Amino acid sequence: MQQHLIYQTLDGASASLSPDVVAELAQHIRGGVLTATDEGYDETRAIWNAMVDRRPALIARCLGTQDVCNAIDFARTHHMLVSVRGGGHLGD
Repeated sequence: MQQHLIYQTLDGASASLSPDVVAELAQHIRGGVLTATDEGYDETRAIWNAMVDRRPALIARCLGTQDVCNAIDFARTHHMLVSVRGGGHLGD
């Protein structure tokens, strides 16, 4: 059984998402959604500066404008912090 995803909200509080809510988001992101328990999560979250080691609650692998809009709307609804990384194209 999958556990709830715990994350920090915009105001610093702790919140959680059920696996069903995460799965619903994944249905609306063509590139998929990764959590810390998914294969490829560590490789996807890595950036060029190895001194920065962030562990996002979710990684939305957006393949187009609609994916970006869906991810931002989801984050807004759930009061999630957002970081955008451009240039991390799938397949690179």
